[in-house]
Amino acid sequence: MDASSKAVFSFSYDLLKEILKTEKNKNIFYSPVSISIVLEMVMRGSDGNTKSQMEKVLHVPKPCSSATKDSEEGLQPDIKELLSNQTGKKYELKIVNGLFGEKTFTVLDQYVKRIKNEFNADLQTVDFQHNAEAERKKINEWIKSITNGKIIDLYAKGSLDASSVLALVNAIYFKGQWAKKFHPENTKEGTFHMTKNEKKTIQMMSMSGKFKFAALTEIKCKVLHLPYEEDISMIILLPDEIDGVNELLSKATPDLLTSWVQTKNLRETEIDMKIPKFKMEASYQLLSMLKKLGMTDLFQTNADLSGISKTKGLVVSSVAHKAFIEVNEEGTEAAAATGVGISVTSLPVRVPFIADHPFIFYLVKKSNSLVLFQGALFSP
Repeated sequence: MDASSKAVFSFSYDLLKEILKTEKNKNIFYSPVSISIVLEMVMRGSDGNTKSQMEKVLHVPKPCSSATKDSEEGLQPDIKELLSNQTGKKYELKIVNGLFGEKTFTVLDQYVKRIKNEFNADLQTVDFQHNAEAERKKINEWIKSITNGKIIDLYAKGSLDASSVLALVNAIYFKGQWAKKFHPENTKEGTFHMTKNEKKTIQMMSMSGKFKFAALTEIKCKVLHLPYEEDISMIILLPDEIDGVNELLSKATPDLLTSWVQTKNLRETEIDMKIPKFKMEASYQLLSMLKKLGMTDLFQTNADLSGISKTKGLVVSSVAHKAFIEVNEEGTEAAAATGVGISVTSLPVRVPFIADHPFIFYLVKKSNSLVLFQGALFSP
């Protein structure tokens, strides 16, 4: 795992813990890389304490944080790859950035060039001052088209108004088929235990075969790697206990978890697997969560965004994020507009992996373990 992928993972770990504080026992799904990209776009125009706070929350690698403003920083190597032409792949992956500026607002040429060079985002002129509602709808339609109609109305009515001068947007969409497909005839009704006292009947997919796996006894968790065709995988972290998600996150550090989302650390094992079919949508206003993580100046009058414009009083007024995922027998469709020693247990000939209670999951690129999406399933 390279430094930038590790930074995204660490940020995602922090964010998941923060979301769980307010979304207790609710399904969670978001794109860490989408959120990181948008915040990095803002960070390129920040300075002083504002920039330092953003670097800390985003876990920007140290060599990057001391780089000059004209150099490439943070996520850049992975962004270049993600924004490259994905044609010829066995999956569909689109990541697009947008920059929408009020026509009377002067954005520094240096910033425009930098965002274009590093994030492939062109500055599009809009009329927030006189026609904010129409412009909001246009931006939402652009996001909707990028995400194949899965992300609708990222910007809610009234979220962009006459005081808005700049909107930075990242949209990400993924659709892929499993390398080993589940047979629909093996999908049966099963019981999912949402809590120790609550359960529901769901559609449970099943399959037997060889998969990358580890049983982590010290943090009471099993890890399963489910590959899609080519370079994307789903990693499932299944706690041993029904209510074990929070305990898992309290015991497992980012460094520890990053070692187990890399397939090289998992063992090829015969598995009898059952996982639920599920679909979920999630929407978050991230401003308060980012503040709690330490990114405070960005949203206050002392924000230093002098690298974007010389206009005084620039602040970020909102950070909105929406995400969608559907997992079925064929594969997955997803969209968003975002060292402790551990022993591996001795394994029997065939290991059961029954995901019949809340678990954490990641969609990652196998080549660099970059987290495209992350979620926690509490109720299919």
